[in-house]
Amino acid sequence: MSTLTIVYAADEDLALRASADFAILCPADQTLAAGTDGAFTPDDPWTLRSSSVNFAAQGVAAGQVVQLTRPITAFPPPGEAMVVAAVAAGSVTLRRKGQAAGVGQPPGPSSGLVNVAFTIATLGPQIESASYELNRRFGIDDLIAGRRAADLYDPREIRQATVLAVLARQYLAMSRATGDQGDAFASKARCLASELDDLLARAVVRWGPSPDSPGATAQGTQPYGNLNPPTSRFCTRLSR
Repeated sequence: MSTLTIVYAADEDLALRASADFAILCPADQTLAAGTDGAFTPDDPWTLRSSSVNFAAQGVAAGQVVQLTRPITAFPPPGEAMVVAAVAAGSVTLRRKGQAAGVGQPPGPSSGLVNVAFTIATLGPQIESASYELNRRFGIDDLIAGRRAADLYDPREIRQATVLAVLARQYLAMSRATGDQGDAFASKARCLASELDDLLARAVVRWGPSPDSPGATAQGTQPYGNLNPPTSRFCTRLSR
């Protein structure tokens, strides 16, 4: 994966949109970490520890999704999905999807828990590929001032397009690889592809000034205050 590639979504964004299917949409050969010796201590129910896995060395990163599947008394089928908030060598700090750290019910009980089975798989390569295509389509390039990802006035539509593109492709791939559920996956792929087409037909990418351009604040934040973003030759309408 190129270090110069600008990516607009994380595994968490995909899991929020396809909560029930995220685990099966991730190819098995894209597993970053897995084990059955996970543990939560009574004094830190948000941190999953493992003596057999070096999470940091194996490329686990914030925003990726951890599937907790055992013991089933704590994580009934199909298990529970949490998001990585921070990574250390032998542990990952978790949080709820779409929530700030520490918000909600922690995954570990107050008495602690051992023999936790966990899997961290990623759709990172697919996210990178979709982001690259969007960069090429709309001329987003971190080497060109005024056209960098940081110059986007609001990246949410690009993020949504990335999520839809990745999920549509993964559902389509699943429809070809499965039997009984093939039609259901194909239907989801068509719906997501249609939604992506609609998004690209109506969305507008708006560019803001770089921090050193006229009108930017000294801190380079909130350059427009309560004003509307500028309309210029850098405004690009998304089309497909």
